[in-house]
Amino acid sequence: MERQKETRLDFVADCRALNALAIEDGTEDGTVPVLQLDAPAEVDGKVNGVREFITEPIPLNEMAFGQLCERSEPPVPVRYGRKLLAVNPAAMGNLAQETFCGTPNRRLFRCLDGHVRAVLSDSYRVMDHYDVAFQALQTCRDHGGEVIEASLDARRMRLKFASRAVHDVLNATPGNQWEHRFYGSHDYIKRTGGRTADELPGGPGTVHPTVVITNSETGHGSYGVSYGVLHAVCVNTSTIEDVVRGVHLGGKMDAGIWTPETVAAESQAVFLKARDAIAAAFRPETFRRLIDGLRPSAERAIQSPTAAANLVASQLDLNDATRDDVMAFFVRDYTPTALGLASAITRAAQDQLEPETAETWEAFAGELMTAPEKVLAGVE
Repeated sequence: MERQKETRLDFVADCRALNALAIEDGTEDGTVPVLQLDAPAEVDGKVNGVREFITEPIPLNEMAFGQLCERSEPPVPVRYGRKLLAVNPAAMGNLAQETFCGTPNRRLFRCLDGHVRAVLSDSYRVMDHYDVAFQALQTCRDHGGEVIEASLDARRMRLKFASRAVHDVLNATPGNQWEHRFYGSHDYIKRTGGRTADELPGGPGTVHPTVVITNSETGHGSYGVSYGVLHAVCVNTSTIEDVVRGVHLGGKMDAGIWTPETVAAESQAVFLKARDAIAAAFRPETFRRLIDGLRPSAERAIQSPTAAANLVASQLDLNDATRDDVMAFFVRDYTPTALGLASAITRAAQDQLEPETAETWEAFAGELMTAPEKVLAGVE
């Protein structure tokens, strides 16, 4: 993130100040055609200001190409655009020239490492990972939080914090059997820093508050702060409540380059809300209110684990093997309640390599814990 902060380039330009060029030798081995954007020296006899940012043709990465297709007029189906680029690059270049570069629209172009990485609306509110992460890290540190998970890719960043100084009790494990069983994924617990039995202040039902921060720099989701729960005995986590949702929508940007200082100032109001929400998450009274809202899920009995597992599989679009894993975790490790089923789902989420998949499952578990009668309608 530090390297990206120093090397990124963001600018707003009228699409008519650009030319679209498709070339066949887009990679070192010359096998993947790419679409490039170029800026002519003049537009309608006037000096083209975009030449300040694009001094030579700059290729679009796969995500930016898809966004360019979507923001063309009329929109170009992304799958069709990719196929056309592969089989007839010149035709794709001509199509982009007419439908994108030929329109009087202003767009925000986000560039990094010699590529256009995103083509966005000129009203897109830029909230960069660097600023989001370090503000969240500082606020969590100030209030006793620690990082337990972090993921970053070209689409999204996700940070998960927990405070083990604050705890309550919400038990999803049966009787005293928890002392003789191993809960949770070995690899996941190793990564997130599991605790031993004598470090659980409330016994097997010990729960701690979590905060999840999500962000995208390229238009793949909003900036968000969510409250959740960490089940200490198995290090399962679930997302319960969205408290800040910062849609990447701001005022129209002027044409030209935007400095990091300007970008940060534009997003300051959202950051201040997030700071206050993170601080509140680790207060005992906030966490107590959250847990009190989940207690009915510990009392909602489930008589038919098979029906419950099938319901989960249907709503989360699980394959048969994953559905069987959820049912096995549920029957073997947890109480036959809505809370137990939610715990089985978050246990299965630990084995997911894709952060977005785990995030979806953890949010579903949160819905199950907050509204068990609604989610389990029809399941005895």
